[in-house]
Amino acid sequence: MSHILQPAVDSSSSEWDDQDADSGRIVSVPGPGASKGELLETLKVLQIQMQKLQDENRNIKEEKKTLHAKKPKQKWRTDTHDEFSIHEDTISIYARKYGMMVEMFLSSDLLNKCLPESLIPFDSIDHYKTGSTQESTFIDELYHHFPESLHKVMESSYFSDLVTKCIADTHANEIKKLRGVAGDIFELPSKYVTNTSYNRANIIEIQRLLGVTSLANPTYKTFPPVLFPGLVEDKSLKTVFGNWKLLAQALKASLRGITSLHQTSSGSSAHMNSMKWSVRQVTPGSIAWAAVIAIFLLLPDTEFSSTGIGKRPALNYRELFFTYKKVLVSKWSTRRITLIVTNINHYIFQATKLSALDLAGQEDHTDMIDRALTALDMESSTDESDMSDPETARHAAIADLERVSGSISQPNLSTLQQHTARATSGPVVDVGVAAAVGPPNVDSEAAPASGPEPDIVQESVSSAVIVDEVPEDAEPAPSGRWKQAKTRGRKAAASVSANHANIRSHK
Repeated sequence: MSHILQPAVDSSSSEWDDQDADSGRIVSVPGPGASKGELLETLKVLQIQMQKLQDENRNIKEEKKTLHAKKPKQKWRTDTHDEFSIHEDTISIYARKYGMMVEMFLSSDLLNKCLPESLIPFDSIDHYKTGSTQESTFIDELYHHFPESLHKVMESSYFSDLVTKCIADTHANEIKKLRGVAGDIFELPSKYVTNTSYNRANIIEIQRLLGVTSLANPTYKTFPPVLFPGLVEDKSLKTVFGNWKLLAQALKASLRGITSLHQTSSGSSAHMNSMKWSVRQVTPGSIAWAAVIAIFLLLPDTEFSSTGIGKRPALNYRELFFTYKKVLVSKWSTRRITLIVTNINHYIFQATKLSALDLAGQEDHTDMIDRALTALDMESSTDESDMSDPETARHAAIADLERVSGSISQPNLSTLQQHTARATSGPVVDVGVAAAVGPPNVDSEAAPASGPEPDIVQESVSSAVIVDEVPEDAEPAPSGRWKQAKTRGRKAAASVSANHANIRSHK
């Protein structure tokens, strides 16, 4: 009698039924004299083992098929990643520009939102009306900033991750760049700012710029004196951002290089941000960006967090940027902001428009615009005893505005038309818009974030810029001054409105 040794199996395995309970034992093969019953029993055991082997073989084949079926899917994922990688350089360039010129802080939830069929334009008067309108205008501005060729990848996590990283890198690079020239910008010893670990909290000159009155228990203002002309805080906020040269210097160093602060050369380099991004004028976002960075450089903070929350002190930079941009967008078409923006544009970009020969005969408009701003301040003052001749000052201000308008392009709300098919206009914004609502929040309609000072947002938007208007019911003086002032005022307003209309005509 011969014997067949079957492979030992785990009797506890669920794959074996009760008939296989003794399959691990040696199976005896009957000899020639075996009965029919013995032969049938042995055959049955062998058939069961054969069936098991066939089942195992079938399972292996199915597993192999499954692995083969997954290969095309893996290949598709690789192709998709390659498709995104093709656009990586383009996305990076636009993302860096976006973080400095449009939005300083981002919400990943909004970045990955699908493009709805209808959106509220970002230059709408309803921009800051509710949380929903803020979200809609955010998406509209986002999709108009990035070219249409990128729209198909903008809903992917790859896009949002890359944009977030590029913006954070840009902030770090520009802050490092500005630290080297911050001493010149703030007219302070450079060691105060270049050394990140320097104890700036105990420097009286710095705390004066920030409006801090107590070194032991510092309280930081939303609109510190450094944003006002003469570094003197204006409680009415009508002259906020009046310290335009400091903001212009920060933007010029970032856009055209730090050497541009100390030279008048009209040359441009392909490595300049202004050239790489095709920037020819500032935006509300860029001015707000410069204001936030200026404040950060004066604070004891050593690292600018992408969350927008400082560590020393725990200042909400995200809320500062939101408030500054809201004020600028809402008041963008007012005479004062128009003059400030024109002056900043002139300071940064004049050299790129004029040749060396033109520069020799070009008049410097800086003093002219400063005089116009001063005149507008006098006109909006409630203390008439300080005005020697308010009408003459008004006429000079309007004349300076019209004169500068002829040689320098009027400020637009955005520079996006340089990169997109749809041109953007100057703000058609109701200067009375003063709704105090928080930043865009996908979880609520209008949930304002807590700012550094609870009562500052509404006050800042409603009173940051005084709009100078001639009373409609005013009686003309014998000299006809009211009539003349009204006529010139309308001409200045018509000039700005015509500029906005011309831009919109390109849509």
